[in-house]
Amino acid sequence: MTMNDYDRVRAGIETMTAYVSGEPAMDEYVARRRAEDGNLDQVADGATALCAALLLQIAEMTGRTQHEVLQALAHGLNRNEAEQHE
Repeated sequence: MTMNDYDRVRAGIETMTAYVSGEPAMDEYVARRRAEDGNLDQVADGATALCAALLLQIAEMTGRTQHEVLQALAHGLNRNEAEQHE
């Protein structure tokens, strides 16, 4: 099934809503999607489309390039990871 960008981002919002609702909600969502069509590729595609849309919005809001936003995110995650292991 081919999806347009709107449907892809909407699917990503649905996926991430289940994710932030906790592991039981995410497990239920994945099980339901698997039962509906047996293919979880659209779940990953939707989450990727949502991330791309958010990345573009953050870049526009901050005046940075998308690459710079990704680098800042990676540096922040690395810093947090290092602090947790101290």
